Amino acid sequence: MTLNIPVFLNTLRSQADATVRLVIAGLLTILLYSLVSGEVTVNASPITGIGVLVTGGNYLLTMLVWLLGVSLISRDVHSGSIQLVLLRPLTRASYVLSKWAALASAGIAVLLFMHAAYVAHHGVDAEIASSLVLLLAVQCLQVAAIAAVITLFSTVPIKFGELGLLTLCVLVVAMLRLLNLRYNVALLNQALDLAWRVLLPSVVFAPGVADTGHGDLLISLVFNAVVAVAALAGAMALMARREFGYAELGG
Repeated sequence: MTLNIPVFLNTLRSQADATVRLVIAGLLTILLYSLVSGEVTVNASPITGIGVLVTGGNYLLTMLVWLLGVSLISRDVHSGSIQLVLLRPLTRASYVLSKWAALASAGIAVLLFMHAAYVAHHGVDAEIASSLVLLLAVQCLQVAAIAAVITLFSTVPIKFGELGLLTLCVLVVAMLRLLNLRYNVALLNQALDLAWRVLLPSVVFAPGVADTGHGDLLISLVFNAVVAVAALAGAMALMARREFGYAELGG
């Protein structure tokens, strides 16, 4: 199983085809830059500190990766081009891997921009240097996990797409949380917290608390790595079992 360069490059190119998507992605990137550069203020005080990178990654960057990942694989299925792609000497696993890699690469490029903007405006001292390097590694895996979840959702044979499936999952989790307010089952709360972190991989970081957050970062690193591998494996397994007949095209 290897990366297919033509599929990888075509996927990157397709992300820039939709003008509306590109404009929204640009706006989210500008918001990320404003956040990490200290231009966002709360009660007239600018938001500073390494924690802004976590906030930007958990919210704005997550939104941007989801925006770029909409119809990642389902677009090819519905247009019928998936049949032409799979006629080439290309395994389905390599196809899925190449799609995921293209989306993850786009997200990591924005992540690197976010960190570069932070360093350019705030600098790096010895006290936070190790935390910053570890945070970057953890967030790279976070982006990989988000891209893997999107890839998995994009291989599910449903008509309402990745965002529809995400919305459905979020509604189920929210409903179970509401029901559990009455019964207060601790195990169910833990399971729902876990499900939420799988659906929307994030980074937990508390600088200045206990071990300066390194323990939380390492847990996030392992968790996101597991989610990325499991979701990508699930996407490959689903793609391997799908049949692409003409009845499905144009859906």
